[in-house]
Amino acid sequence: MKANKLLVFTQKNCPNCPVAKKSAEKVGEELHIPVEVIDITELPEELEFELLKNQIYIASTPAIVAVEENNMRVLVLGDPVSYEELKSMLIEG
Repeated sequence: MKANKLLVFTQKNCPNCPVAKKSAEKVGEELHIPVEVIDITELPEELEFELLKNQIYIASTPAIVAVEENNMRVLVLGDPVSYEELKSMLIEG
């Protein structure tokens, strides 16, 4: 299923967040997928509801969630991710 958007959850003092953010932005640009970076400490209530509705709980950062047509899918949770790894996750589903 094709991602309509990538949500990148970060927070201050997260050592792996800059790499994950850069990877997501590069993949998003290449695959024409919008990327939204969100500070987990400032999570909008409506987004928190959408995550919970999809049974997603962001317990650590970086986290990358693919927003698809009818659901959300966690791609990365708490681990560093390279551009190649993230691109592969999106292409292979």
